[in-house]
Amino acid sequence: MRAAFNSAAWTPVVLVWSFLLLLPFGRSSELPMFVMAILGGFLIWKQGRAVAWPGGARTFSLLFLCLWVPMALSVPDSLWFKKSLSTVLTYPRIYLAGIYIIWMLRTELARERLLKLSAWLLLFWVFDALVQAVVGYDLLGYAYPERLNGLYGPDNWKLGLTLAMLSPVVWEYVSCHGRKWQLVLAWLGTAAVVLLASNRQSWVVFALATVVWGWRYAHSQGLRPLRMLVPAMLAAVLAGFTAYHLNPKFAVQVDKTLLAKQLTYENMNDASSGRLQIWANASRVFLDHPVNGVGVRAYRHAYPLYAQAGDIFVGADGTGAIYAHQVVFEVGSESGLFGLVGLLGFYTLLLAAARRAHASASSFAWPFMVGLLAWWFPFNAHTAIYSAYWSLLLGWALSVGLAMTGRAHD
Repeated sequence: MRAAFNSAAWTPVVLVWSFLLLLPFGRSSELPMFVMAILGGFLIWKQGRAVAWPGGARTFSLLFLCLWVPMALSVPDSLWFKKSLSTVLTYPRIYLAGIYIIWMLRTELARERLLKLSAWLLLFWVFDALVQAVVGYDLLGYAYPERLNGLYGPDNWKLGLTLAMLSPVVWEYVSCHGRKWQLVLAWLGTAAVVLLASNRQSWVVFALATVVWGWRYAHSQGLRPLRMLVPAMLAAVLAGFTAYHLNPKFAVQVDKTLLAKQLTYENMNDASSGRLQIWANASRVFLDHPVNGVGVRAYRHAYPLYAQAGDIFVGADGTGAIYAHQVVFEVGSESGLFGLVGLLGFYTLLLAAARRAHASASSFAWPFMVGLLAWWFPFNAHTAIYSAYWSLLLGWALSVGLAMTGRAHD
């Protein structure tokens, strides 16, 4: 028990890292988060404000409240009361685990260890996925499915977006401990996997992360950012062109995207895989439930009530699209104006934290904050922010980033 609270020991670092280790394997990553939530609750019980309010912990607490309070306010008249209530009641485990993470990563030694372990694990993800792309099977024997998915296995299309968000961690570590050609290889490897994973949302996240992280890196090396970023973008275009002609699965996603060149509603809706009609539906849901929405995770039950005749997302069971596929529409439809005000506060606090990380001499916080900024970019499609996988991963990355500012207990 004592080792779990000793920031100089390996135990807390491995516990924090084990969440990332287990992330591709179903709900198994819930176990380390559950353990950290218990330990975080114990810390708050013993030390109260001393652990939950100073520095990075204060920012994390406020960010959590910006999301959780509107979620709680959406419950009373939710269209799926049971699910909304269970989501709200279990969401604080992310906060408790985050407090533990911030507290245990308050030393530079612990932060260095976590950055190293995380970067090497992500490099293994990249290697495994590239083996799958070349050979047809990854190192665990998973066949190349509809999209490149590596350790995530079939029917779990999360590798591309997850790696796009976490790639700056790899780049930061390699830039600090490797040579420039190794950094180029690391970027090309992550870019190849994200491209072949064929998740168009992840392409946007990866591009944003490349620009933001690369801009600071270029300045730190005394380079003009455009002289570094333009060749990187040309390399990405060349890689995409090659993949288009060699990989039919990748070509399908590109062809679908190119439909948007014809600026008609039908073509743009097809290019976005029906997102336009989902967003239109979410707008109607919000206008009919403007105060506190239809309840978190209840959008699937609201969707058929506002769908037009023949809507392809209305299923035989009477439910519709599971979520709104865009963070503003999801928050607005499920938690109303309360949620949108909270989301505005969340973005304000997140940008302030990112500015502090950018200004800090520490190289630990910045890659996590870059990934988070790219993932939360409001003019992109999004996956379900209230789902277990993404709420846990976003909470984990946020707490690690805030801990790594070195300001958790100033």
